[in-house]
Amino acid sequence: MSDLERNRKSTYDLKIMGWILGFLGKYRGSFALSLLLMMATAALEITVPYLIKVAVDDHIYPTWSKAEVGEEAERALSGLGVESTLALADGGFLVDFSKLSSSEKDRIERSGVEFSETKYIVVSPGEFEGDEKQEVLGIIARNASLFEETEGVAFLAHSDLGSLAKEEVSLLRSKQIKRLKTLALYVVLSVVGIFIFTSSFTYILHYSGQKIMHDMRNHTLSHILSLPQQYFDRNPVGRITTRVTNDVNAINEMYTSVLIHFIKDIIIIIGTLVIMFKMNVGLTLIIVALTAFLTFTVSIFRMKLRLVYREIRRTIGKLNAFVAESMRGIVLLKLYGKEKRNFEKFWEVNTENYRANIQQLWVYVIFRPSIEYVGIAATGIILWYGAIGVMNLDLSLGALLAFLYYVRMIFKPIQELSEKFNVFQSAVAASENLYDTLAEKSEVSGSLVPATTEGSLEFRGVWFSYNEREWVLKNASFTVRSGESAALVGITGAGKTTIVNLLLKFYKPQRGQILFNGTDIEELSNRYLRSNITAIFQDLFLFEKDISDERDERDGPGAEPVKLSSGETQARSIEKAVRKNSKLLIMDEATSHLDAETEKRIQEVIRSTAGSQTRLVITHKLSTLKDVDNVIVIHKGEVVEQGTHEKLIQNKKIYHTLYEFLRKTAAGPLPGSGA
Repeated sequence: MSDLERNRKSTYDLKIMGWILGFLGKYRGSFALSLLLMMATAALEITVPYLIKVAVDDHIYPTWSKAEVGEEAERALSGLGVESTLALADGGFLVDFSKLSSSEKDRIERSGVEFSETKYIVVSPGEFEGDEKQEVLGIIARNASLFEETEGVAFLAHSDLGSLAKEEVSLLRSKQIKRLKTLALYVVLSVVGIFIFTSSFTYILHYSGQKIMHDMRNHTLSHILSLPQQYFDRNPVGRITTRVTNDVNAINEMYTSVLIHFIKDIIIIIGTLVIMFKMNVGLTLIIVALTAFLTFTVSIFRMKLRLVYREIRRTIGKLNAFVAESMRGIVLLKLYGKEKRNFEKFWEVNTENYRANIQQLWVYVIFRPSIEYVGIAATGIILWYGAIGVMNLDLSLGALLAFLYYVRMIFKPIQELSEKFNVFQSAVAASENLYDTLAEKSEVSGSLVPATTEGSLEFRGVWFSYNEREWVLKNASFTVRSGESAALVGITGAGKTTIVNLLLKFYKPQRGQILFNGTDIEELSNRYLRSNITAIFQDLFLFEKDISDERDERDGPGAEPVKLSSGETQARSIEKAVRKNSKLLIMDEATSHLDAETEKRIQEVIRSTAGSQTRLVITHKLSTLKDVDNVIVIHKGEVVEQGTHEKLIQNKKIYHTLYEFLRKTAAGPLPGSGA
């Protein structure tokens, strides 16, 4: 990738990030609260292993060791705190390694002083009061063979505790037991706090995520509804549906499952490494090296996963689009026996999606085990290296246990990166799709809203092509005066429905003008134009297609919805269109599903508005053609004839031929009557 392409990509990613943050900004309070609760959770999770370390090192595992006798040992141990050393009668020393600093441990290690492998328990009778003190002194006296005394304290080998009664051991170590109870309480409270904080920030995060998803869907669909018709020609229904549903879900999942948790993982990793460095630098450096190796491995797979997930999102959109279109056209598939051919095409699209997912699977199969194996190796290295440190008194047993726990805390987020990358890369691809959709320019609208509206219509030398290669309309010109009724007639592909699409500003002509009330429609507000034009098409779509959506004012609330037939739907739509009393009524084969009696009733309603409403009709029914004021004949995109029905019959040209065909087929439709 060149520097220019890389810069463009970086700018593009920043724009997408800025767009997403625009939705998050409204809920920054919830986000900040979730972040605070998450940080509290991370702090408690880091604290628990350290509490366990303190419990083991200071109160469970014996920490006193006996140093060899000699001047070298005396020099090495000089300067240590009174609480951490005890001088023995034979010239040796007892040293409490739990109270030594790292520098003191390093100094002792460099001195070469050797320590016995035996660990000792030190008992100070002065720490006890009253009867307990007397009992402790009695235990020491009764077991004089096990205890040694120095500097007002007694000590015995840890292995000799088994020679004492359980009650005696409990009393001797009662101070440690009390502190252990306190530490255990802290651990329990920490776990409860983790549960409460985790539940709280998870709820807040998902609640705000649902709100963000709700806003994002509203914004996306609102923008899609404002797009020009060309966008819907280029993009199948299933693909558009995927943008509003699946893609928004993917972004929400990234917000709730990746974003906050990623911040939490970073805090845990940094906090854990700080504590580990304080406990043992060498062992921590090994972990850092393994972490760096994992980070490098993850970065390589991240690039591959991004490409794979982009392909998966593309194939999902293609798959959804094909299924949606197949379901919409199921009647035609069955009618023409195309089920097998349709399934073959579906097999191709589904196989494309299958291959994309298999490609993801291969990446996943290599990626996830690699991280797991490095994590297992890290645990083994710590166990081996740490155990040697414990035996050499370089590392306490509690620190080793804490290290094992902390390593798990560090590697767990990295191990989960594969799943998080699944979500993240899916969200990145979805974000790109949504951003590109929202970057589509809304349809152009004029701003003019005339004070008065009559309903006249004029096409002046209009040329139009859908693909810029083949003209659908060629210099089309005609006029429909206000209050007049006109019919567009022509065979399939003549351009009749295209005229309606241009009039409603679904498309823009390459040449010529379309005037409504003497004003170029490009200057008129789209809302104004469409509110003054009512169009009824042959294929009507009512949401859910039940009577509740088209209920008259007289229908009572709570009435059970009744399914409407296609004829009933058309009849209701025409009646409502007429009652709307717009200045221009367009009917594109609008009575095709009506029986003769219903059509007669509708025609009477339409005739009642004659003179007050301009009507443009696309039809092949003789009864309609005879009733209109002007018949406009379209042939291969050109207006070839205009006039009344009687006049055009007398001309004996194209219209006469069409009329004779209609008459012979008992007013049936022309071959391929769509436009």
